[in-house]
Amino acid sequence: MTRIIPEAEAPLEICWDKVGVPHIFAGSVEDAFRGMGYACASERLWQLHLSNLYATGTASSALGEKFVVQDLLHKAFSVPAYDIPDSPGDYIVDAYLQGVNAYIAGLDEVPPEFLKAGTEPRIVTRQDVASRYRFTGWFQHKSWMEKIYVGKLMAEYGVDWFKNNIRRFSLEDANCIETLKEELRGLDVNVARLLFPLVPELAQGSSGSNNWAIAAELSASGYPMLATDPHQPFGIPGVFFCSHLSAPGFDAFGASFPGVPYFMMGFNQDLSWGLTTGYIDTYDVFIEREVPEVSRNYEVDVANESARKFDILESRHGPILESLSDALGITTPSDRLSVTSLDWVMRDKPTSAGALALLPLAKTSEEFGEYLFEDDLCPLVNNIICVDRNNDLRRFIAATIRKRKGVTGIVPMIGWKDEYYFETSQAEELLVEHNPESGYALTANNDTMGDRGDYPIHNFSAPGARAKRIEQLLVEGKSGFTIDDFTSMQLDLVDVRAQDLVPDIVSALTDESEEVQFAKKLLSDWDCIPATESRAACVFYPLLDKRWHLRFMQEVLGKDVLFRTMWFVAPSLNRFSIQDFMHPDSPWLEHKKTLEKIICENVKEVVRWLRSNHGDDWNWGMFHKISFRNSLAKHETWKHMRLGPDPIGGSPTTLAMAAHNPPQAGSIEQDVFVGPAFRWVVDLADPMHFKFVIAGGNGGRHDSEFLTNNYKHWLDGKYFDMTLVKQELDIEKQWNF
Repeated sequence: MTRIIPEAEAPLEICWDKVGVPHIFAGSVEDAFRGMGYACASERLWQLHLSNLYATGTASSALGEKFVVQDLLHKAFSVPAYDIPDSPGDYIVDAYLQGVNAYIAGLDEVPPEFLKAGTEPRIVTRQDVASRYRFTGWFQHKSWMEKIYVGKLMAEYGVDWFKNNIRRFSLEDANCIETLKEELRGLDVNVARLLFPLVPELAQGSSGSNNWAIAAELSASGYPMLATDPHQPFGIPGVFFCSHLSAPGFDAFGASFPGVPYFMMGFNQDLSWGLTTGYIDTYDVFIEREVPEVSRNYEVDVANESARKFDILESRHGPILESLSDALGITTPSDRLSVTSLDWVMRDKPTSAGALALLPLAKTSEEFGEYLFEDDLCPLVNNIICVDRNNDLRRFIAATIRKRKGVTGIVPMIGWKDEYYFETSQAEELLVEHNPESGYALTANNDTMGDRGDYPIHNFSAPGARAKRIEQLLVEGKSGFTIDDFTSMQLDLVDVRAQDLVPDIVSALTDESEEVQFAKKLLSDWDCIPATESRAACVFYPLLDKRWHLRFMQEVLGKDVLFRTMWFVAPSLNRFSIQDFMHPDSPWLEHKKTLEKIICENVKEVVRWLRSNHGDDWNWGMFHKISFRNSLAKHETWKHMRLGPDPIGGSPTTLAMAAHNPPQAGSIEQDVFVGPAFRWVVDLADPMHFKFVIAGGNGGRHDSEFLTNNYKHWLDGKYFDMTLVKQELDIEKQWNF
C-alpha cells in the first residue's frame, strides 16, 4: 500500500522497535499525532472500527440484530456524542484522525475482519472520538442494577438484613426504602437484560488497575516515580495501543484506546500519570409513581433488515427502563404500580472530541489538571495520579458526579421529590489529593475517599486488598525506592484479602470430618501467597467460587431469584465476607450454624473433587491458567491468534492480578481472563528510559509480527528496558512519509 499522509507538514518517520512500539519522529506536534493515528490504524483498524460502532450506537448496522438492545440503550442515554462543542484540543484530534484516515484511504484491499463482517472501513470523525470518551464513562461501571437489587432486597426482607453488605447507608436511604417499599417489591428485575442481552454468564468480569506514585524524597534518584499496570480482559489484540511521539521540544509515551489520541496512561519529559477504574457512581435510579407522557423516538439501523423504530418514555430524570425493555420484548407491557427511571450524569451534557487531547502536552501537574476538565466536565470515571519533575503530586477523580446530599444514591430514590434532583460536581472539587504528607498516592479500584468529601463517589468499589498491599510495601520501604523495587511490587503475590478472610473461614470449619480437617490444616498453615505451587490456594479460591454467601442467604430467607442471579447481574455487590454477615447487630447472627454448615459442605466438595481427579498430586498452577484468544480464532485466518493455557499465580486481589471466569459446574479449573494489560515503571530522573512489558503484544493484524511477541516475557515477570532515544532504538522496521 502507499504510505502518504496528505496533511503532514513535513517528512516524518515511524520506527517500530523490537518490542512492537511505534516511535513517531516528526517536525511538529501535529505531525507526531498524525503518525500516531496512522500507526494505530495500521495495527488496530478492526478494533478501532468495532469500538466506534459500539460508541455511536450503530453496531447493528454492521453486525446485525443481536446488537439492537445495546444500540437502543446507547442512543436513549446519549452515549453517542451530539451537538459537539469546540475544544482547544480539536487540532490534536484532527491531526490524529488525518493519520487514521490516510491509512484507510491507502488500503489496497478490504481487511479480512471487515470482509468476514460484510462491511468496509469508513472515515473516522470527531463524533467517533467524542462518543468513544462518553462510551468509556458509560460502560466501565454501570451500577444501576446493584441499586435495584439492594432496594428490592431491603424492601422485601428489611433494611437490617443488608445494611452491612454495602459500603454506606444513610437514614435518608432508609426513608426511601420505607416510602417505596411496595414499588420496590414490584420491580421487574428482567430489566437487567438491557445490560446483559447476550450472555449473562460473562457479565461478572470487571476491569481494574494498580497505580501509584511517590514524591522525590522517597526515591533513590531524588525524582518522583510512577508505576502503573491497568487490568483488562485478555485478548488478541490487547485493549491498549502504546506509542511514542517525538517532535522538537516534545517527547511523550503513552497507552491509548485505538481510535482516540488520549493517552490514558503516559509520561513526557516533565510529568507522568497513571489511571485506574474508579468505580465512580454516575448513575441514579428513581421510582416514578406516575407514568410519564413525554417520549422520544429512536431509530436503529440493522444490517440486511429494515430499521427498527422505538418510542421510549422519559421522566425528568431520564429514560424509563420498563419502556425500553417493553419495546425490545424483554418484558411484557402491563399496568404497573410504578416505573423506574435512570439518570446517567452525562446524558444531557455535550462533550467535545478535543477533551483530554492536550494531556500529553502538559508541563506541570497543575496544567494537567486544567486539561483534564473542560467547562468542569470530564467524560471519564477514573482515578488519575499525576506527578511532575518539580515534585508536585496530585490525585484527581476524573469524572462528572451528582452531588448527592442526605441520600447516598446506593438505593433507588423517590422520583417525585425535588430534593433528589442534584447539581453536578465542579472540577476544583475533584482534586482530591495534593502533595500528601505521606509522600505517595495510590489507587487500585478501592474506595479512595472513605468518609472524606462532601458527597459519595465510590458507592460500589472493589475490595481494598490491592490498595492496602501497595501501602504496606510503600510504608515498609519508607524511602530510597528504585525502579526495580517498583517492578517487584507489580509482581507481588501476597493476597491481603485472603489474610483477612482465612481466619474466619478456619473458625467456621467446625465439621470433624477428615476432609474438612485436612482443609483446615492447609488454610491454617498457608502464607496467603497464591503462587503456582500453592496447595492451600486450591481450597481457598474454589471455596469463594462456590458462592457460599448466596446459598446462605437462600437458606435463611428463601430461594429468591435475586440471590440466584446476583453474582452476574450485580457483581459489584461484593461485601459478603463472614464478618459482613456476623455483625453484632445483624439478624444473620442467629444463623451462624447454618453459615458454618454451608461452608463446611462446600469445602468437602472441593477436597473431594481434588482427590477424586488428582489424588494427592495437585497445586494452584494446575487449575489456575491463563489464555488469550481472538474472537475469530475458530476461523482459519485467525486460528493462530491464541495463547495458553499456561499456569499463572495470583488472584483478583493480588498486585500481580489474575481474575478468572467461574469454573464449569463440578470443576474447580479456572480460566484467568483479566490481568495487567501492560506494566511500566518510570523514574522522572530519566524519562527517556523506563521499564515496560505488554501482556501479549502491541500488534493487532492477523499477520502482524507484534501480535504476541511480548507474551513469554510478560508471563515470566520480566520487563524490557525501553529507550525513547532514536539513536538507541533496536529498529525492526521503519516507515518514511
